Amino acid sequence: MLITKKRKAKFLKSLRFTKLPAMPFILNIEPGNLCNLKCPLCPTGLGEPDMAKGFMELDFFKRIFDQLKNSITAVNLYSWGEPLLNKDLVNIIRYIKTADKPIRVVTSTNLNIRDDKLLAELIASGIDEIIVSCDGASRETYEQYRVGGDFDLVMRNLRFLAREKEELAKGTRIVWNFLVFKHNEHEVEKARAMAKGMGVEFRIGLMRTSMKDEILKSHKEAIERDQHWIPDNPAYSAYDKTNYTAKKIIKSCRKPWQEISINWNGLTFPCCAVYGEKYHFGDARKDSIKAIWNNPKFVSARKEILNKKRPPTVICGICRDNGFMHM
Repeated sequence: MLITKKRKAKFLKSLRFTKLPAMPFILNIEPGNLCNLKCPLCPTGLGEPDMAKGFMELDFFKRIFDQLKNSITAVNLYSWGEPLLNKDLVNIIRYIKTADKPIRVVTSTNLNIRDDKLLAELIASGIDEIIVSCDGASRETYEQYRVGGDFDLVMRNLRFLAREKEELAKGTRIVWNFLVFKHNEHEVEKARAMAKGMGVEFRIGLMRTSMKDEILKSHKEAIERDQHWIPDNPAYSAYDKTNYTAKKIIKSCRKPWQEISINWNGLTFPCCAVYGEKYHFGDARKDSIKAIWNNPKFVSARKEILNKKRPPTVICGICRDNGFMHM
């Protein structure tokens, strides 16, 4: 099903459709945009004021989901905050799993929480994948980026999740996601071995420069500003620090043909990389998802991606002019 829908989105784009006959098949939901950490490249951690703060309520999520449940194949429950701070998160997952067809559900967490009941309920909810962001194999290294985090607590919680999964015989994937920075690249293999010992998957993640500005400014400007975070080992980096470029050249983007991102308060975006209310494409509290999906802003986004000479009027045109999101 997912492959078929991907091909359909690609086909519609190749035919240069900008008003689409099909609804999105990936739903990105922001459970909330508050966080218990202060990561220095994240606008939430830095306290940036460009977004109203809060959590999505279960009833509002149901309104959104019910409009899309026949088209979507995946729901990503994370964005600009810590999902486990939302008291409705587990019930949101349970509601998704009541659908008449399989829908893949993923969340991403820093796992700095002291609540075994919540963690057990998370595993029991039927969630398909839990991504745990942990960027170090020692307390000293981890806390350089995950400011305010507790490395020992994260390790304890990872082991707890692995045990719960085993006891409940659940198929949930538990993934230790290790963002590689200059200060922690020496610990990658140590962390990989620790993950294996716990019985959880290990994934290397390539760090992003300032997440608020990465699609608003050129790669060169971003690399110059944040190069002290970028690892020296090119195998662990998305950037060429010598030439101040992104290593992966993205020529186009299919996101506005296949997915929709909805923040906790209903503001809607073409993807989860956009930070700032002024860039929103519509408000799901006021309009239907169907109406938003083909409204003038979404149509303009698709036109600006297809035509590189078209002046930018929405965030997708700005992202295009800066080389597109490179991951």
